[in-house]
Order: sequence, then structure tokens, then C-alpha cells
Amino acid sequence: MLGDPYQALLELNERYGEVCKFGVAGQHYVMLFGAEANRLLLDDSPKRPRFLSRDVLSLLIPVVGSCAMVVSDGHEHRRRRSLVQPAFAYRRLQRYVPTMTAEVERMLSAWEPGSTVDAFAAVRSCIRRIAIRCLFGERLQEHTDVIGRELETALHYINRSPFLRFDHDLPGTGYRKAVAARKRVDDLVRAEIDQRRAEPQDRGDVLEALLTSCTHSGERLSDLEVRDQVISLIASGYDSSSSAAGWAVYALLSRPEVYARVRAEVARVAGDEPLTHAHLEAMDYVGWTIKEILRLHTPGVLTGRTAVEDVEFAGHTIPAGTKVLYSQYVTHRMPSLFPDPLEFRPERWDPSAPDYREPVPYSWVPFGGGYRHCIGFTFAELELRALIAELARRTELTLAVDSVAPVGVATMWPKGGVPVTVGSVHPPRSRDLAAEPA
Repeated sequence: MLGDPYQALLELNERYGEVCKFGVAGQHYVMLFGAEANRLLLDDSPKRPRFLSRDVLSLLIPVVGSCAMVVSDGHEHRRRRSLVQPAFAYRRLQRYVPTMTAEVERMLSAWEPGSTVDAFAAVRSCIRRIAIRCLFGERLQEHTDVIGRELETALHYINRSPFLRFDHDLPGTGYRKAVAARKRVDDLVRAEIDQRRAEPQDRGDVLEALLTSCTHSGERLSDLEVRDQVISLIASGYDSSSSAAGWAVYALLSRPEVYARVRAEVARVAGDEPLTHAHLEAMDYVGWTIKEILRLHTPGVLTGRTAVEDVEFAGHTIPAGTKVLYSQYVTHRMPSLFPDPLEFRPERWDPSAPDYREPVPYSWVPFGGGYRHCIGFTFAELELRALIAELARRTELTLAVDSVAPVGVATMWPKGGVPVTVGSVHPPRSRDLAAEPA
């Protein structure tokens, strides 16, 4: 686990099967593999859970804060999720597409024909701008570069192997730098919240929804809770979504036959029209391609829970208090779940294909599952569709390297980026519509 974590995880599964027990630095872990293991951990009861998340996911607190939904358990998780959920209602998602396409256009307008650009760095900035502008409004967007720089510091720290981290607030440590970077972002978000409180109006973004949402009993999120939800949503969009977007560029450019089908579908569905939510939903092959990207290049490598009671699984007893891990990376590469798992085949998701196999429940888990299923997964998939569609119809690109290796544990990034050579970039037919604000 201290060397190549990806190969180590695969070897643990090959050697030990569904259950592997190991220890690192005096801490005992149980690693569970496969769809049934994922079901055990994810298909839990929200009111009487057998597993809790905060202990294992506390490594995220330097970035997301102590009140973020992702590091909450029990009643607090249920309350916070119910208050955040309306911010991602279907009707809200539809209005974000013009902003998504406008930000992709901004990114592409900086790409000079004949130049080589790091597509991962470019889409990372683009995804960050989309997240901040769609979710939290135009004013906070003015600080997008500052927010990105500070979050980069914190995210690089938490993306180290948990077995190599030094989580102590001492001068010069990565932990202190991460906490300080988070505080600077926190100050910007706090100022925006204060201004919103002083000037209430319906801006139609997620921050407004967080500030106004309330439960049936009249409970609202505190300002601290709002700040932590805002920063955790920006961070997850910036980290996980941008990693998926970077891998999407690599996956498409390294597989010309897949990219050709993507381009044909985009041309058939949208032509030269400004992209709409309806266009993106109608792109079936693009959707299957995204599923395959998230299967083979899932941003999450492994995550886990802490058992709060003794649990039986596959003939083993997992004692209460044990840290239990599962791996999306390994699950998505299991031949028993995905025939020829290392082959990139969007057709495996086509229900009309002759060899289609209904996916085993909890075999595809890039967004987790159960009552803790990623709350922003529909937003994340929508922006991937918008990015892929605009790249497909607006650019001629080639990979500038033969292959790209993964790096990172909390999130799997493309090591060294995704260098591409720009052949051409075609301007949108309707710049006024492409630049329409959210």
C-alpha cells in the first residue's frame, strides 16, 4: 500500500478474496472486495447504521470542515442532507447548462492551434469555475483563482496515502498548510454569506437554497454548516469531477473509434445549436461512455466506514470498532462483474446490445450508494456531458503522450496531466447564446 496502491489493492483481492485483514502503524483494518461487500457498507440503515463514516473520513476535515455532510453521521447527516437536497433539484439543473457551456467556451478560446496544452489542468480550472458560478453565484466567481490555489494546497495534502500523513498542527507541516489554506477560503465564503444575509433576494443558485432551506420543523443550516457545505461542494467538484473530466479527455483521445461515435451522436442530436439540457439527456452513447470512464477511471480509489457493532460477512466476524475499507477501483475491474474488465467498451451499458448484462447491484459505485449516495452526482454527470459534447464538436485534438498513469489515493488524478496537441478550435455558431449567464 505504500508503493503502487492500485496494484497492491488488486493483489490483495487476488490473494485473499473477499476479505483481507491487515495492519499499518498499529492500526487494524479489514478490506472487503466485491459488490456484496459494497452492498454491506453502503446499503445501511440511516436510522440504525451498522457503520459510521466520520472516523475514517476525518482525513477530509482539513478541506471540507467538521460540519460538512460528507463527514457527518446519524441524525446530523440526515438533517443536513435533507436541507442540502433541494439545492440539486432537477429543475435547478436545467438552468445550469448555459453556464457550463459558456465556461467550456472560455477554456477552449485560450487554446491556440498548434500548441500543446495540459487538458487536465485546463478542465480542472474549467470545472472549478462551473462549480463556483453555478452553485454559488457571480460574486464568489471573482475569487475563483484564489479559491482554486488554496484548495489545491489542501487537496494535495489529503490525497497523500493516509498511512504516510502527519496530521499534527505543527509549523511547516502539510497539515498546517492545508488548514491555513482552508481558512482563507472560509473567509471568502463567510463574507459572501454575510452579504447575502444583508441583501436577501432569490439568486437561484445553490448557496441561496442552502441559506433558505428549512425542515418541516423549521430547522435551518447554521452559517458554519452552510460554509462547510459550500466548501465541500466546491472541493468535490474541483477534485473528483475534474479528475473524471481529465480522464475523459484521455479516454476519448486514446480510443478513436469511441470518440468517432461520440462525435457522430453529438452532431446528430445537437448539430450547431447551443447545447440544452434536453440535448444532453438525449445523448445515449455519451452517457454510456461516461459510465465506462467512471468505471475504469473512477476518481475514488478506496474509502471506508467504522463498524459500530459486530458484523458477519463471508464467514468472517468484523468486530465493532474496526475500520472497514472497500475499493471502487478493484470492484470495477472484477471479471466476475465486468467481462473483459480492462477493455473500454461503452456498449456494455447499452440495454439493446446482444451481449448486454444487467449490472449487479453495487458493482458500479463511482458515486457511492445507499443513503449516502453522492448528492451532486446528477450535476457532475451533466457537466461531463456538456464538456464532452463541446470538445467533440468544437475541437481537433491529439494526445501528445503515449499513455497517462494514475496517481493519488483519496482521488485518482492523471499523473503529469493530459498533454494534448491542438489541431483546431471551432468557434460556436451563436456566441451570444453560449455566453448567456446562469
